[in-house]
Amino acid sequence: MVDLKTKESPFSPGRPVPVEYFVARQKEIERLERAIRQAASGRNENIFITGARGIGKSSLAGFVRYLAEKDYSFVGAHCPLGGARSLEDVARTVFQSFMKGCTEKTVFDKLRSIFQKYIKDITLFGVGVEFTNDISDLRGLVDNFLPALRTIYDDTKQYDKKGLLLILDDLNGITDAPEFSPFLKSFVDGLALSNRPLPLLLVLVGIPERREDLLKHQPSVARIFDIVDLPLMNEQECKEFFNMTFSKKMIDVADDALSMMVDMAGGYPMLMHEVGDAVFWKDEDNRIDIKDTKLGISEAARNVGEKYIGTQVESVFKNKTYSSILVRMGKKLPIGATFKRKDLIKESVSAEEQRNLDNFLGKVKQLGIMRDAETYGEYRFVNPLYHLYIWYMARDKGTSGKSK
Repeated sequence: MVDLKTKESPFSPGRPVPVEYFVARQKEIERLERAIRQAASGRNENIFITGARGIGKSSLAGFVRYLAEKDYSFVGAHCPLGGARSLEDVARTVFQSFMKGCTEKTVFDKLRSIFQKYIKDITLFGVGVEFTNDISDLRGLVDNFLPALRTIYDDTKQYDKKGLLLILDDLNGITDAPEFSPFLKSFVDGLALSNRPLPLLLVLVGIPERREDLLKHQPSVARIFDIVDLPLMNEQECKEFFNMTFSKKMIDVADDALSMMVDMAGGYPMLMHEVGDAVFWKDEDNRIDIKDTKLGISEAARNVGEKYIGTQVESVFKNKTYSSILVRMGKKLPIGATFKRKDLIKESVSAEEQRNLDNFLGKVKQLGIMRDAETYGEYRFVNPLYHLYIWYMARDKGTSGKSK
């Protein structure tokens, strides 16, 4: 019997993957490593890592930072811009992140001397660095963004640093700010026109809609960034991930259990971690069997549904007609299967449901619950765990849309 008090899950649901658990994405890593080498030679390289939600963009960016710092002696910063709404917010986050992420005392001390004017508070060795909120001071950082980066590089070369890596992640708020796209273009153009090369790799991380936001405000941004578009992970990569991650804890996985986890994760790294973590906590003998897997997947489906589509599903259930259609889908459609419009009206349904079916399909697609399948005229749930979550909801709901 495994001592549950001492267990520690190797999975990271809802968080970027620690580098020691990062697998696959070899093609994308090779492309990004090439960019690191190009930057180290004195060039500016610009990459936009994109893909669907849950596809592993931030984890890949984190791994690239680890690679750049460990193997190429870069100074790196991974900057979450979720709270940024202005260029001043961006500047504060970027230079604060350079300090917070620094693990070498000599380099940290140099960064502290560079940004002393802007630092409001600091704890031992940068654990709690906080920059000023003074807009006029931060405006100075915005206006001198390139010179400030150049100073970081010039002052850290003496410690054998070869370049800078700047990752701008979680772009949800800032890409719709009209000034952000022109700022990026001006910054990159300034680098290109400078007679002083700066070895900088700039990486933006976001879903395709965030790139569209940038282009809406400044179409020329399209030529600045090379695109690294992350596809779903294939079956072999998923199997490798589960086997390797469980083996870190000396846990064996039965073949049928492995196949079920792969099928239910659907190639999404985010779901792979949700499934793996839930199954891990069901195991009591260091061997994952089909029973452990079924129990874990049931829990993972509830967790994923509540985290990502729970509110949206509840809004659908509030509409009596939509609720009736959704309950039937959850109960009758095989998990993971695609379906056509006619599959939803094979049985006896009310005239009201038939009239509203297209509106229903449009609604659930808009909410991110379902999407168009690869074959024209077919639909599918965004991932199998969403479908399983709907199945649980359908089991607990009546066609009136109220809990039984």
